[in-house]
Amino acid sequence: MYMLSKSLLLKCLYFFITTQLYFTKKSHGNQINCTPSSCGEIRNISYPFRLKTDPKRCGRHQSELLCENNTTSIFINSLKYLVHEINYTKQTIRLAIPYVTIIESCSFPKYPLFDYRFYPYYSYVEKSVPISFMSCPYPLNGSKLLEITSHCADRKLYGVNESRAYVMFGTDLHQVKDMCKIDLMMMTSLPLKIEENVSFSTMHTALIYGSEVSWALTSYENCVSNIIGGYPFC
Repeated sequence: MYMLSKSLLLKCLYFFITTQLYFTKKSHGNQINCTPSSCGEIRNISYPFRLKTDPKRCGRHQSELLCENNTTSIFINSLKYLVHEINYTKQTIRLAIPYVTIIESCSFPKYPLFDYRFYPYYSYVEKSVPISFMSCPYPLNGSKLLEITSHCADRKLYGVNESRAYVMFGTDLHQVKDMCKIDLMMMTSLPLKIEENVSFSTMHTALIYGSEVSWALTSYENCVSNIIGGYPFC
C-alpha cells in the first residue's frame, strides 16, 4: 500500500511539473511576435519581462514592469523597487529601493532589499554585500559601523526611543552586540572596501546602485533538470 501510494505520488508530481514546463515553454514560444519595449534608460525590455502596456501574451505577469516619468520599477510582493539594469546574458536585474537620494544624507530605506519573499521569482547573486540597519541601547565603535543617530537627530530612525542607530557593512556578526538588533537589511552589488571607514556617501552610493538578483535559478526548466531521488529540487 505504501509503495503504491508513493508511486502514485511520484506520477502526480511528474505530471504537475511536466504540465507546468509545457505551459512555460509554450508561453515563451509565443514571444516571437512581441516587440521589445523601453522605458527611460532601460532598453530592449523582453521576455521574461513586460511593460504593463504590452500585449498580455508578451512576457510573464509576475515580471511586469511599470514606466512612470521614464523611470522603470517593479512590484514584488506589493513592494516597489526601482529597476536600474537588466542583463539578459547573465539573466540578472538590478533593483534598488526608491526615495533614497545622494542629495539628502538622511534618506534611508523603509523596507528591505533582502527578503525571502523574493523566492521563487528571484535569487541573489553570490557577490552581493549586505548593508544592515541596526539599533542598540548604548554606543558602539567599529570601522564597519556608521553611526547615524547624531547626524539625523531630527528624523525618525530605526529601533525605539533612546536607542542609537547604526549602519553595518558586511557579514561580521561580531559587530552585533548584546541587546542590539537588526531592524532592516539591504543588499548591494557595488564593490565595497568594507575594511575601511565607511561614510554617508559610501552608504548612499551603495543603496542607490542597488543589488543584482537573478531569475535564472527559479524557472521550471531548472526544477525539472535538478530532480533528486524523484523529487524536484530548485
